[in-house]
Amino acid sequence: MKKFISLFILMIIALTSYAQSNSVYKIYRTQNYHNQLRLNTMTGEVQQIQDDGQSWTICSAREILGDAAGRFCLYETQNMWTFIMLDTYTGKNWQVQFSVKGEDYMFAVPINRYSLAFPAEDSKWTGRFQMFATQNMWTFILLDSYNGKLWQVQYSSQDLDNLMCIPINEDELVVDNEKCIFSIQPLTSMYQYYLINDSTGNMWKFQWSTKSDDYRWIEKF
Repeated sequence: MKKFISLFILMIIALTSYAQSNSVYKIYRTQNYHNQLRLNTMTGEVQQIQDDGQSWTICSAREILGDAAGRFCLYETQNMWTFIMLDTYTGKNWQVQFSVKGEDYMFAVPINRYSLAFPAEDSKWTGRFQMFATQNMWTFILLDSYNGKLWQVQYSSQDLDNLMCIPINEDELVVDNEKCIFSIQPLTSMYQYYLINDSTGNMWKFQWSTKSDDYRWIEKF
């Protein structure tokens, strides 16, 4: 009987996880408890939903004919008004700003407007690109979990001309792979991480920097 109950619970958890990962719409909490963000995970449209029933479109659809639930996701930043939206198929990303001051303060601007990968119509790449927050509130690491390529992503609340997506390594570490095999783990230094091939165990150490390209590097460990 206990085995049956345990199996039933596992099935419920699995079905719940599957439903969440295949949801077209996802609600993200904000640090302002009167407002939430609703993301269309197929198209990238973002709406600000207020608890009095008002709503505003912050970001129009990036993929009007999007047909893959879970393609887009939002990452919360340490700036309470700012999220970063990621297209997990192409690596494009946007700074998304909500506000209680009015529509003039709500916007979405591209950080990286260029595709870093080019999926075919039948590709199922949800989760290919992933973002990781660093201890620097303005900096995220962008990972292509298929080939191990890395970028430093910089957002800003003061200067929208200073948004950046800078490569850390130019070369693919694995080619012709279409599943998530790379992950990253932080080291003691806030600027350094391990890049790990979870299939082979191969490891690299890399560093991001706010100084210059000379301070960004990756090496086999």
